[in-house]
Amino acid sequence: MNLIEEVKNKKEFSQLPDSIVRRALDNSDQDVKSSRALLRKYFGVFLTNKVLKGKLSGEELLKVHKSSFKRDYSKFYEEISESLGKISSIIDLGSGVNGFSYPLISENFGNVNYLGVEASGQIVEQVNNYFVENNFEGNAICEDLFDMKNILIKMKLMKKPRVVFMFQLIDALESLKKNFSKEFILKISSECEFIVLTFSLESLSGRKRFSSERKWLIDFLSDEFDILKDFKMFGERVLIFRKK
Repeated sequence: MNLIEEVKNKKEFSQLPDSIVRRALDNSDQDVKSSRALLRKYFGVFLTNKVLKGKLSGEELLKVHKSSFKRDYSKFYEEISESLGKISSIIDLGSGVNGFSYPLISENFGNVNYLGVEASGQIVEQVNNYFVENNFEGNAICEDLFDMKNILIKMKLMKKPRVVFMFQLIDALESLKKNFSKEFILKISSECEFIVLTFSLESLSGRKRFSSERKWLIDFLSDEFDILKDFKMFGERVLIFRKK
């Protein structure tokens, strides 16, 4: 068994792309235990038994999943949609279980085409089943976001105007490749009209507030983009922006 297979021998990592596992190993001096700890922080922590077993409905998953349970998606999307106007497509990068909120997406954005891009294959499978069962417009794909070429090809196929969601994604990108986020955002912005980016202001439990305001990120966005809206909601800071 090679190191990638050994890391993926744990159920929560079994359907991650090999390229992500390889990157975690590279960042952890090829130590399996350290690699799993890194992956668990940004992927495994969200793959609880309730998620992995696939026995909950989409609405129930939104209420228990650690990336989404604090959000009131109706209010969240309403606040975002006010700044965007008419949208035809949503590309949701690092989408997690957001696809299960599609009824609230369509309520606030209209009957948009949705593409979720997620590394955890178990979640992708469940989201796709949900979309098929309900005849919704869209699907999810299991991809490594560091494969920029493939992501951009998928984005080009989406109908304009397009908005990209990047909910609580920056820290995960930076953990696997330092200073990658700026390059990522610049390339993504070439294939969309708007980007909605959020980052956490508190721990998953909500008990600890983070002092970091990601000044490097805010300065970068202010220099390169027009920031249409900047607000805080449900323990997240939300920035909506577009190319200048």
